[in-house]
This record gives sequence, structure tokens and C-alpha cells, in this order.
Amino acid sequence: MVDLDQIIKKIIARNKQKLQPITLLAVCPNSEAVLEAAIKAAARNRSIMLFAATLNQVDYEASYTGWTQMDFVKQMQVYAEQYHWSGPLYPCLDHGGPWLKDQHTLAKLTYPETMQKVKNSISECIQAGYKLLHIDPTVDRSYAHAQVLPLELVVDRTVELIAHAEDIRSKYQAEKIAYEVGTE
Repeated sequence: MVDLDQIIKKIIARNKQKLQPITLLAVCPNSEAVLEAAIKAAARNRSIMLFAATLNQVDYEASYTGWTQMDFVKQMQVYAEQYHWSGPLYPCLDHGGPWLKDQHTLAKLTYPETMQKVKNSISECIQAGYKLLHIDPTVDRSYAHAQVLPLELVVDRTVELIAHAEDIRSKYQAEKIAYEVGTE
């Protein structure tokens, strides 16, 4: 499979050269029907497809689709085979950070508890073969509702989550992955 980082660099280079713009489509796999339709469209158009799954949708602990990270990737492969598509399909994590999974907020988890669960989820993503992780530690339920987190805190938590991901990637000798870091 083509390295996602190389694809992104090619798109950036094309944009700098003012060539025809290219957009990567990231589909939110919020149901089996959406996943199947996206892979069918990728096969029909011989196109790269990214799948940006939140922890509410796909996770090792109860997701509303019923998929764990491994189940999700296996289902992607089933549809790819069904539609005769051997091109790039990239499973990705969208908004991986503390309290961004509804269950973490509803359970009133503490920061250490929710951070550990996010790390566990990131570990599962890497073991399942995810190609991009959106690291997003911009929510903290211990701060007032409208209060913005200090940038230094967001940076520290981002670095902590990426360091964890890289430790897991190294431990399992997983392929290089891309990171999206950003705030709303």
C-alpha cells in the first residue's frame, strides 16, 4: 500500500505548483451501509479512500456500530474483496482525545481514567493497522464549559499521546503512521 504521508506530500506539492487541486475524501464509517458504499465508490472510481472513525463509532469498548478497531478493518477488507478493490483504503482515528467518547463523559471519568482509555484505543488502532491518527486533547471536563485550555497543556497532552502511539507502533513493529494534530 502507498504510504499516506507520501500521498499528502504529493498533494501539497501539486497545490504549490498551482496544478489541478486534489482532495482526499475521508468517509465517516457510521454504519455498515456507509462503509460498503464508500468502498464500492472507491472501487468504481479506482480511488484512494480514508475512513475517519471516532471512538463512538469504532472502539475496543462498546461502539454504536458494534465494531472494534480490528472488526472494522476486517469488514473493510471483506468489502474490498467483494468489490475487487486492491487499492488504498486507509482506516483512521478521528478526534482521539480525553472525553471525546461520549461514554467517558457520561461515566464522569477522571482525567487519568479517560486518558488511559484513549491510550488503550490508540493501541488498538495501531494493532488493527490504522494509517492516520487525529490526536485531539482539546477537551477537559475539569475546566469551566467555555474556558479554553492553555496551549501548553494541549501541546503536552498531544506529545504524550503521540509518544504513546509511537511506543506501541515500535512494540508491534507496525508501519509508519500519519498524525493529524489540531484543534477546533
